[in-house]
Amino acid sequence: MSYAGQESETRGSTTRRRPLGIAAFEYRLPLDQKLARVVALGADCCELATPGDVSVENAAAVAEAVGQTGVHVTAVASLSKPNSPDGTEAGLQLLEESIRCAEALGAPYAIAYFGAHPERPASDAIERYRRLVRPFVELAAERGVTILIENHFSHAPGDVTSGPSGCAELIAAVDAENFALNFDPCNFAIAGVDVSAAYEDLKQFVRNVHVKDARRYDSVRDADYVGRVVDDTNRGKFLFVPVGEGITDNTSVLNALGRDGYTGAVTIEAHTPEETLDEVLAKGLSYCRELVV
Repeated sequence: MSYAGQESETRGSTTRRRPLGIAAFEYRLPLDQKLARVVALGADCCELATPGDVSVENAAAVAEAVGQTGVHVTAVASLSKPNSPDGTEAGLQLLEESIRCAEALGAPYAIAYFGAHPERPASDAIERYRRLVRPFVELAAERGVTILIENHFSHAPGDVTSGPSGCAELIAAVDAENFALNFDPCNFAIAGVDVSAAYEDLKQFVRNVHVKDARRYDSVRDADYVGRVVDDTNRGKFLFVPVGEGITDNTSVLNALGRDGYTGAVTIEAHTPEETLDEVLAKGLSYCRELVV
């Protein structure tokens, strides 16, 4: 299998389908057990996170462990948010580590975030980010890695990636072939953005896709919920559910990817309690297999 897609037999003819993966970093398990879950779920590939799953120091050992599974790592993700207050130094360090780890694992992508700063105007924030990340974009290019900025919801004021126009402006400002978009329809749905329209606006930048789902948090119904709850500053609280059970129009995005000949990976996320991960990720894979060809 290659990162661009894998061959499958359909009615006697050989076609190409996009690889389906899972976010292995969802599991709070030792790496070997995480990778075993990836294999057991029948995923083609996975994403890992730095520093939780892989670091520069242990990257060679992780690469060896991954190589024994028959799956591939498509991206190394981090919580790099250089635009956040007091987040510049840590964010850039994480970004560099994710690039170096991606190279070591043979992964084409390093996924990062922009970060929110409530007192920094968008134009200033974008220009500052462009200047700060330029050396890391060049480092990534030297190592065959593309940095992907992930669109977010409005988790705090001042994150330009909570809307399609901000994502486009940021990518245009950085202006590098190896700086593109990790498209997450659910994050846009939480922000109240039309995900189908957002994809049309941003499709030229899309190199990797995350699929998950969410619904609004109900203070009565969900009072005892122990899983992850996120707060959009404009739209309130949301919690995550299996793909197809929430507000995200993943179907339109997956259909558009097929129409446009997208050959990158589609990776299922869950963000649900640990004991539900196998079921939620399996449902996500099944949902996508019906549409990803």
